Amino acid sequence: MLFAPTMLIDGYRHGMQRTLNGENDLTGDLLTLAFAVGWWCAVLGLKRLQATGPGLLGRIIVTVPLVTIAFAVLQEVLDMLHFNMQHPLYVMSDLAWPLSMLLTFVVSMAVLFARVLPMPHRLAPLVCGISLPVGIGYMVFARLEDMPLAEFGWHTAIGWFLLGLALVTAESRQGHCRALAPA
Repeated sequence: MLFAPTMLIDGYRHGMQRTLNGENDLTGDLLTLAFAVGWWCAVLGLKRLQATGPGLLGRIIVTVPLVTIAFAVLQEVLDMLHFNMQHPLYVMSDLAWPLSMLLTFVVSMAVLFARVLPMPHRLAPLVCGISLPVGIGYMVFARLEDMPLAEFGWHTAIGWFLLGLALVTAESRQGHCRALAPA
């Protein structure tokens, strides 16, 4: 929840103008890194709660984004080190961002259909999962060349905050239910 607004903050720092890879300063790289770490922690929370279901498919669906988000985190570290952007490791970590967003959509659908979490909690991952598809749809519909950063920034800030809130309240609810369960 704490890191949810960091990409929005970075967007405001740049007047909602897009910064290309390698163009951001250390503060911007740290803000984006914080968002990605928070995102990774949120997916880890979904995995811990078995929100995508207890079966093998559910565990795989929620584990794959943990790998791709880790690569997205790596890109920010590589940017801070002014790593060669043509290097295959950098290219792979750069591609991990949109892939992770798409996988978040897959996870959100799995959470919705697994029905492990109560209904309001199942909707929070969906708000996050639709951020990239909605942003691309808006871009296509409005015939824009680039995704509108203000809308995307607000969407991610609100979505990931709600996801964090849902995880915290679901965790406390599950912990309470375990404490009341007969031994």
